[in-house]
Amino acid sequence: MASRLRQQLRKSRQSLTSKQRNQMSAVITGELARYRPFQRARRVAFYYPTEEEVDTRPAMTMAAETGKEIYLPVINTARWRQATLLFQRYQPGQSELKANRFGIPEPVHRPGESIRGQEMDLVCVPLVGFNAACDRIGMGGGYYDRAFATPSWRGTWLLGLAFSCQQAEFEPRPHDVRLNVVLTEKGIINRKSTA
Repeated sequence: MASRLRQQLRKSRQSLTSKQRNQMSAVITGELARYRPFQRARRVAFYYPTEEEVDTRPAMTMAAETGKEIYLPVINTARWRQATLLFQRYQPGQSELKANRFGIPEPVHRPGESIRGQEMDLVCVPLVGFNAACDRIGMGGGYYDRAFATPSWRGTWLLGLAFSCQQAEFEPRPHDVRLNVVLTEKGIINRKSTA
């Protein structure tokens, strides 16, 4: 079920033209700049976008220009069996990037310099799909779910970035980490309590 929905949502996202993705990404960057938790955050993690995702590069530049510390996820190769994420400092246009095992650019991992997700103020999370309760469907690797699986992440604001065509109805799995909000070109979707 999850894999079929993931495929459908990816097709929906892939059906957008480059021009549409760029325009909607620019709107999302503008919304992010006005979003209070982002404005207050000092340490902000982004993801380096694939061709079909919301383009975070302008948002990273904007965040760096306002004095925020920017981080990108790196796969923790020292614990490859658990496939965990750490976050490495990134300076747009200056930091060296290399492709990870999935071909996604990430900063060169320097052990001792990477930090855990719980040390971030705000994390912009990639996603394939989301629902009205801010549950997330990722690519299926579980990296973000594992990175924020323990209660100690609660001080970190998890913000999903997506296009509105990625919204769907689905029930989360027990191990899925719920986002605080999802930001699309149509605005902010706040997490709804299911309790």
